[in-house]
Parts: sequence; C-alpha cells; structure tokens
Amino acid sequence: MLVPFKEQDYADYRALTSNPKIMEMITGRPLSEQESRAHYDSLLQQNQVAKGFGNFRIINEDNNAFMGLAKLVRQQLEDKEVEIGFMLMEQFQGKGIASTATGQLIEFARKDRSLLRIKAILDPLNRASRKILVREGFVSEFVGEIDGLPGEVMSLVL
Repeated sequence: MLVPFKEQDYADYRALTSNPKIMEMITGRPLSEQESRAHYDSLLQQNQVAKGFGNFRIINEDNNAFMGLAKLVRQQLEDKEVEIGFMLMEQFQGKGIASTATGQLIEFARKDRSLLRIKAILDPLNRASRKILVREGFVSEFVGEIDGLPGEVMSLVL
C-alpha cells in the first residue's frame, strides 16, 4: 500500500537515509541528520504540488510495517515529465515490492493525459533497480556523472 509521507513519518524516512547499504547507490553515503531533515522537508513540499503525485511510504497491508519509499514526483503542476524512484529497507529488498510499487505508479501516471514521459535516475551499477525499469519499458538516455556521482537517466514515453 502506498501512503503519502506526512510530517510525523520522518523517523521512517530517516531509517532509510541513515542506512549506508541503502544509500550506497543513491548518494554514495548515508545522510547526516541535518541533510536528511532538509531532504525530508523538500519531500513534504513535493507532496503538495499535484494530487496523487509525490513521495509515498510503502506499507505492508497485513501489519502496517514500513517497507520503504516510492516516489512519482511532479516538480511543477504544468510539467509534462515526472520522476519515479524507490528505496526499500534492506529486509524487504528482492521480494518484488519495488516492482509492484513501480507498476502502480506507472499505471497512475498513464491516466494523466498531460504527461509525456517518466524518468528515473539511478546508479548504473544498481542492477536490481535497472532490471525493474527495463521490465517496465524504460530505456537508457544518458550514462555519466550526475551531481558528482555515477548516474544513469532512464525514461519511459507515455
């Protein structure tokens, strides 16, 4: 189940961003408390841009356990492109959870006739994330340095 992040969910977000293994292929390192809080404040603002878009907690429907984050972010209401992404707590990786969440977000984006494409930015060495995106029809557009880190931009034309 995907539930928008709210102010009171910061501890779940911090559990992701403070974990070195989770953040290894996102920022190259865990975020400090200050960095994490700044990112979270930005995430909450992104959730206000357009109804149904933003950053979501992935919740286990059976026990309400926090499993990770999935996002479908529209920076501006008039944007024709959105960014998709996900991060999972270690114990939930490799179980199809990111694939399911990604499929749900793509399905939602396809219903918005104003959108032309979905993009994803990932570490080119992140084979698991890349596999999910390729299976959904994403193609590579760019591989190189992004914000000082190795990166790949993949996109799906809607």
